[in-house]
Amino acid sequence: MDLNSREILHPKTEITIHTPPQPAFVATISEVEENIFWINLPRDGRQILVLMENQRIMVGLSLKKGLYEAETTVVAVGRENNRFYGLAIPEKFVMSKERQFVRVDYPITVVLKAGELTANSTMVNFSAGGAMVYLVKDLEKILESGREISIHLKIENKSFAVSARPAWKKVYDSIPFAGFEFIDIPKDLQEALDNLAVDYNGI
Repeated sequence: MDLNSREILHPKTEITIHTPPQPAFVATISEVEENIFWINLPRDGRQILVLMENQRIMVGLSLKKGLYEAETTVVAVGRENNRFYGLAIPEKFVMSKERQFVRVDYPITVVLKAGELTANSTMVNFSAGGAMVYLVKDLEKILESGREISIHLKIENKSFAVSARPAWKKVYDSIPFAGFEFIDIPKDLQEALDNLAVDYNGI
């Protein structure tokens, strides 16, 4: 399913920029004008992404139903950090990969355990395949321990305990987050989580 660019390009939305052979960079949309949308200077640690005017690039958005991509052109290079590259607004974004499971924003308290180590955090979103949580100090200790991790959560008065493996760590707006992939999840529990995600998305 294709999406109209103007319906999904909004300030504070994150996009991924693909310029092979360089690795993908994540940037944030700062402003959307009539034919241009501006992004901040993409960084990965100390490395920055250098783009030239008239350069053709691929940009991607991760939405609840899947990953969408579009080809665009660098039409302006600014001097402000939050308005560094101006990109032409493409006509549409095309789904490149459909999500296996529906993802839903659902901020609730969760408990992560690894042996005697425990961390209380807040979940940002979840699907039947995994969850995103705030990366608090106690959770850092759990990740450093290398032990098997379980996530304990309660959704609509139903309590779940799911084994999970760390998938990624990222920082958005100076706030650290961690992503986890559910492993060895019973099929009935997976279906229950997927149904809840579908219900909350109104699909």
